[in-house]
Amino acid sequence: MPADIAPGPEPVRPELVGEAPVVWMLGPAGSGQTSLLAELTHGWRSALRHALEPATPTAEMLPFPAEAPRLRFLLTTGLEPDVPYDASADLAVMETQPGLILVTLAAADTALAPVASLLRQLHAAHPAWPILVAQTRLHALYEAGAQHPMPYAFDAEGAPGPLVPGRLADALRAQRVALAGLGLRFVPLDLTEPEQGQAVLDYGAEALREAIALAAPAVAARLKSDQDPETHIHRQVVLPWALAAAASEAAPLPVFGGIPALAFQVAMVRAIARRYAVGADGTVWATLLTVLGGGFLLRYGLGWMLRQGLKLAPVWGAAAAAAWSFAVTCGIGEAAIRLCREEAGGRQATPEALREAFRLGHREGAALHGAGRGSASF
Repeated sequence: MPADIAPGPEPVRPELVGEAPVVWMLGPAGSGQTSLLAELTHGWRSALRHALEPATPTAEMLPFPAEAPRLRFLLTTGLEPDVPYDASADLAVMETQPGLILVTLAAADTALAPVASLLRQLHAAHPAWPILVAQTRLHALYEAGAQHPMPYAFDAEGAPGPLVPGRLADALRAQRVALAGLGLRFVPLDLTEPEQGQAVLDYGAEALREAIALAAPAVAARLKSDQDPETHIHRQVVLPWALAAAASEAAPLPVFGGIPALAFQVAMVRAIARRYAVGADGTVWATLLTVLGGGFLLRYGLGWMLRQGLKLAPVWGAAAAAAWSFAVTCGIGEAAIRLCREEAGGRQATPEALREAFRLGHREGAALHGAGRGSASF
């Protein structure tokens, strides 16, 4: 570690310098930076791996969002014992528009000397810069099969409460002692995958957002936006295809009017798959139906035939079929989003999760069509 962290002579790439504040994420490799970044940006790990771009010899940059960045995330994972790290280039990027320093430490990590040394130097040089410490991978210090203590078992300062297992509480307190005197705020959290066995996959994520709001309000405001990827997918993919499906069913043509609606639903699922860049998009529809199960297929088929029968009734029959098709398409779209999001993150969606997503999308679609025939914001 250098004794002096003043900016060195190495130039910062001009295209990475802008007005968007920088969130400098520091920590050892394997401390959960990518999971945390995905949580904050409503992103997906597999997509983030492609989106990160070299910024300095020791860090990668993620402009968020890429088209018109409101924030820039600088990821430095070089803080390892016995591994030389020159902070000058990364610091120069941070100094272009400082927003927040977000440190990630696995709860079981005891080799804190590199992190502590750097934070003390940063705090001495820039005492006004807010610093948060995310204490991650809590479950690694649980007894086998134990779940996260519920409700969230840490106070507003991140200190362990009485429900926190003793071994974990001791480890978290030891990290606080090692980094004492810097005015840091600690946030224990655990972002896990379903196969890791935890019922709550984003334990402590809300506490982190609250801590960011207190420490760096400008950063929190830029994280709170309606421009997250799923909002775009709902508005730019699901809603247009649902309107197209409803319009095709509005024609009083039994059977023939229902075929385009089915084709529109298939096309919507393929478009969602392309947005998430998961596999061959032509297979996602078949995968979706397979995971949803035979009961869903039977209900879908019966509903489709009933819609065609309704069209025999003048005026109201076609309108009812259109409303039904709109809601069903929204439900399929929500389930497809859930399926593709999980696949993009290297996970497998459960039938229960997909059915719940379908029910949610169906309810929202029915409400939208009833309120304004799909003209409302999804």
